[in-house]
Amino acid sequence: MDATVPEGQFPAGLRALLSSELASVGEDIIAAIAAEVPAYARPLEGRFGRGVRAGVAEALRRFLAIVNGGPDDPADVAASREIYVRLGHGEFHAGRSLDNLLAAYRIGTRVAWRRFADAALLRGGLDAAGLVTLGETLFGYIDGVCAASTEGYALAQSADAGARERLWDRIGELLLSGADPAAVEEMAQAGSVRIPDRLAAVLVPARAGSRHELGLPTGCPNTTHGSDLWLFVNGDDTRGQRLAGQLAGRSAVVGPAVPWARAAASAERVRFAREARDDGLLPADPSGNPLFTDDHLATLLLTRDPTLLADLTHRRLAPLAGLPERTRQRLAATLLHWLALRGQRALIARHLHIHPQTVRYRVLQLRDLFGDALDDPDARFELELVLRAGAATIIGDEGGHDDESEGPRSRPVPAD
Repeated sequence: MDATVPEGQFPAGLRALLSSELASVGEDIIAAIAAEVPAYARPLEGRFGRGVRAGVAEALRRFLAIVNGGPDDPADVAASREIYVRLGHGEFHAGRSLDNLLAAYRIGTRVAWRRFADAALLRGGLDAAGLVTLGETLFGYIDGVCAASTEGYALAQSADAGARERLWDRIGELLLSGADPAAVEEMAQAGSVRIPDRLAAVLVPARAGSRHELGLPTGCPNTTHGSDLWLFVNGDDTRGQRLAGQLAGRSAVVGPAVPWARAAASAERVRFAREARDDGLLPADPSGNPLFTDDHLATLLLTRDPTLLADLTHRRLAPLAGLPERTRQRLAATLLHWLALRGQRALIARHLHIHPQTVRYRVLQLRDLFGDALDDPDARFELELVLRAGAATIIGDEGGHDDESEGPRSRPVPAD
């Protein structure tokens, strides 16, 4: 046969020459792949073995079809592309990394090139230019194969991620509604997802954009309710920096970590905390940092029964009822700090930004108003409860606001 490659095609006999090497080249490729790719280092038997052998044979056959048509003929590449897309798809669903398949392609190409080049040079008399063209054709063909399999793997990965997110959406709906845990577990098992042992409900008020765009947690149970997004995150992550960063600036509310079967109880705590914050009973961070319900348990307890709290407030703060509003607020703030700080006048003055003598004067007023109640442990306890419940409306009297006095935010000190 003519040893020089004519423009646009290979010598007519090249395909027949290389075809004679096909069977042994295929076996060499399979042996090399098994030896060098750990994921494929097992006996090539059964369905897996048949698939590998068929894949190698098909790849070689289609390459020789290109050789027959010429290096510039893309027709057979396009015709075989779907095969390699499916191979990439199959690797993903087999649970293997795409690196294994691409490594197998590289190894197979190396073996095939060595054997084909030897045959074309030694038996076919192909010259250097012909060998270069043959090599370029082979490596260009494998580039297309790799690209097709990469696409197939990515498509399968994307489809799986989408299906998994839809599954998490459904599980999130069930958890929020308090569905039977057995039904939730059955759905999770059917979809091959594992629900963490403990979950914490997270409410993210309505925001434009998807969770991915907003950088919010994914891969966890979630659902939308009205315009709000509910997430059920791993209970071990609720105090982590990663979650805090994802929720920063979103005015989110984070519930307690509970056994996943009680996730609805965590969500109920979140709902109540959000209502309390909206009503001014809990502090709203001006920067939109998340509110952790575990940090406000006493507040939530006190505000759980507003009627009961109102009755106790009116009963214990009745001595202040006949005073002007401004005076009531100042005396209430002083009394709260006096109780919380155990009567330490200097500390009270510092927190309220007033003179110690002013503290002394106000405490004398309070003793005149409340009498023996200020020395009764039960009365002091109840006074501090109701004052802390009204902290939001009384602390601002002198501009003071400190950690000791920070607590449940509730109603103003009653005027009657």
